[in-house]
Parts: sequence; C-alpha cells; structure tokens
Amino acid sequence: MANGDLHDFLAELERLGDLHRVAAEVDPVLEVAAITDRVSKLPNGGKGLLFERVKGSRFPLVTNVFGSAGRVAAALGAATLDDLTARMDGLLAAVPPAKTASPLEAMASLAEMRRFAPLIVEKAPCQEVVEAPDLLRYPFPHSWPGDGGRFITLPLVVTRDPETNTPNCGMYRVRVVDGASAGIRWYAGKGGELHCRRHQERGERMPVAVAIGGDPAALLAAILPLPEGFDEMLFAGFLRGRPLELARCRTSDLLVPAGAELVLEGYVEPGETVMDGAFGNHTGFYAPAAPVPLMRLTCITRRTDCICPATVVGRPPMEDCYLAKAAERLLLPVLRMRWPEIVDINYPLEWIFNGGAVLSLRECSSSRVRQIVTELWSSGLAGPGRLLVAVDEGTRVDDPAEVAWRVMNAVDWRTDLIIAERDAPAAWPGLGSRLAIDATRSAARRYGAEELVPDRETARRVDSRWREYGF
Repeated sequence: MANGDLHDFLAELERLGDLHRVAAEVDPVLEVAAITDRVSKLPNGGKGLLFERVKGSRFPLVTNVFGSAGRVAAALGAATLDDLTARMDGLLAAVPPAKTASPLEAMASLAEMRRFAPLIVEKAPCQEVVEAPDLLRYPFPHSWPGDGGRFITLPLVVTRDPETNTPNCGMYRVRVVDGASAGIRWYAGKGGELHCRRHQERGERMPVAVAIGGDPAALLAAILPLPEGFDEMLFAGFLRGRPLELARCRTSDLLVPAGAELVLEGYVEPGETVMDGAFGNHTGFYAPAAPVPLMRLTCITRRTDCICPATVVGRPPMEDCYLAKAAERLLLPVLRMRWPEIVDINYPLEWIFNGGAVLSLRECSSSRVRQIVTELWSSGLAGPGRLLVAVDEGTRVDDPAEVAWRVMNAVDWRTDLIIAERDAPAAWPGLGSRLAIDATRSAARRYGAEELVPDRETARRVDSRWREYGF
C-alpha cells in the first residue's frame, strides 16, 4: 500500500536512511537549486533533501524526494518500478477484447475501478489553516539565473469543464507573480487549457485550485497522458490501492487532495494574462517567456505543519527523470495491449521525460513498424515523441551501446527514417518535427544486411570444451 501523504513518505525515507536534512539556512534564490542539482547527479540520484531553514520563510522545503527509481517505487508502495507494470497488467486483463484498441478509456469504465473512486471528506489536513493570500511567505525556489522569478514546480492544478462538469488535474508550471497572483502555463490540448478556453468562450470566470504536496500517487496520475474525462484522482486511487480523499475548496466547488500540504484557491478571468518565464526547463535549456493565464488568489489553505515540496529541473539526470521511468512502466501494458508487437520500451534519461523512446518489437515488416510509429504519435502515448527508435525483440532497450550499434549498422538512411511534422507550442517552434528510426532486422534485410550469428553446433562444442582451452 502506498504512502498516505508527504509526511508519511518523508518518515519512510528517513527510516530507510534516504533523506538528508539540511540544518543550515539556505536561500531559495539559486542556492536551493544549486544544492539539489549537485545531489541529484550523484550515483542513484543522491538522497531526498529536507531544507529545515529557508531564508525568508518559516516553512521547510523538500526537493529530490522522487530522485531515484527506488524512492518513486517506495512512494507508490512498490518494491520496484517493474511492480507497477504487473499492477497495470492485472487490471488491463479485465478489458474486453473489443476494447483493446483504447485500453485507457476502457480501463476507466471497468467495474474493478469503482472501488478506487475518490471520497469527499469534511475535515482535511490541507484546511487546518485558512488565510489570506500571501505567496511570498512560502519558500518557492528561483532555480536558474535566467528564470523569470520563483516557480511552483510540483503543482496539481485542478479545473473543471464548464459543459460536462468533468474535473481535470494536471501538473502545469505556476509562476509566482506577487503575493496574491500567479501565472499558469498549460499547453494547447491539455485538459486545463481546454477548460480555460471553454470558460473564455462562455465569457465566464474559471475557478482554479493549485494543490501542493499530498499523496505521491496523485502527483504521478497528474503527469500521465490520461484521456479526457478520465479522472486523475480515480487513477491515483488505483495506484495507491485505496480511494484518495478529497476536500471541497473554501471559495469554490473544486475538489482537491485532502492530504495536500497547501492549496491555492482562486480564479482566471477570461483573456487576462501575465508573462511567464523564462524558465530553466528539463531539456537543459530555457523555455522562453510567453503570456499565460493569470490566476488571482482568493485564499490559501494549508496544514499547520506545512512542508513545501518542489522539484528542480534542468540538464539530466534529475528528479523528473525517475518520475518518467514510473510513467514508462505504467504505460508499457497499455502499449502492449494497443500494439501487441511491442515487447518493451525505454525512455532514456538523457532524452528528457517522454520526448523520445526506444521500442523493442516482435519481428514485423517495415511497413508495420511505420504504422506502429505513426499511430503512437497520433495517440499521444509517446508524449512529444521527438525521437522513436524501433529495435528487435531481444535487444536491450536500456543498453545505449547496443541500441547505438543497431542504429549505426542496420539502418539505411534513405528508407528507414520516418519524419513527421506536428503543431508545436508557440514557445517551442523547433519541437514540431518528429523522427523515428527503424533499426529492426526487417529494415536491415531490405538492403541486404544480415546480422552475424555464431554457428550453433560450434558454439555448443566450444561451451563443452571451454575448460579444456585453459580458461
């Protein structure tokens, strides 16, 4: 069973010796990020960091708590990340054959999922204190020299569709503008952006809530590419093995995780924007400034013993890379069901979250490889999918040397590259093009290349005489 909230998780990390307390006073402007960046690049991601004294704030700050595969697994009550794949396999086994083309949509309607439906509670830890907005009291970090201010980097942004009343919870970057307002960065096609656009078309103010901290399962659910209408809090209940408790906001009808550390309540007026950024992104480059919706706060609710969680993103490896690995293991069964030829998938840490992937496929024709890649791009299950590499079953997708060898020696650039264009975010015009490389044996055979394979009888003879050779 997963941890109940951030406090539970930190206690577990301390018990495991995987949490480092920093007692010295640190500055949230650049210093916290510099420390976190250095620790996150230690072997196995370093330890989680609890900064007990943050300059200008009375609240502690934690970073890098999800900065290793082991910690992400522990946060979800799993021994390893591969256990998440087994959980998803078990649930998807109940999907009817007629619905395997859309596994996530089918999963949401399974009878088994009903027992994970969120529960609404009257008393919530996140509402122990209700106060007037003052974001400047909190230790939100300014991570990189060129950043356009302080950012809330692990927010669960809750909105609701004005037409269907369907909620959405997404992880969208939030910039602190002043004590009582913030900018929210969501991209076209995301649930929050869709809700905002529909409110604007109706000329209506949109309620928004930003929950920070709480059950790690809700955080992971918020970053997954769940289809529209699939309640992230329902999926979080599945991940944690029991329903997630939600509380109704004090100034709106939105529901937020009851175990959050703090919640920002407010609204977005139609068409009202503020500049966001620049922001030092997980690509290792700055995301340029752009206008984003302005959220005006109506109140802040929090725990009495509030701890602020944050993540620092930048050149990998960093904390978000390990959250991506959890997403990878959860999505693998979905991909296998939709495309039975898929054996395994790897989101390399260096390729940043799911901007690229290596896929191993059971032997299929080059035309089928092209079809799978094209459908993956259309589905959104490969994220931006800037680079997809297809290799054969038996190739270790997590072995960069083997993948590189196959790409360099089994690919004809004239026939085995698949290039597609897509609409890119206005702030990232260079992200429009996408590339896939067919490095499977079927591609190599097309131009006469045949892989070296030892003679089996000779290999057996050598095995039996190995000691005779003096080794």
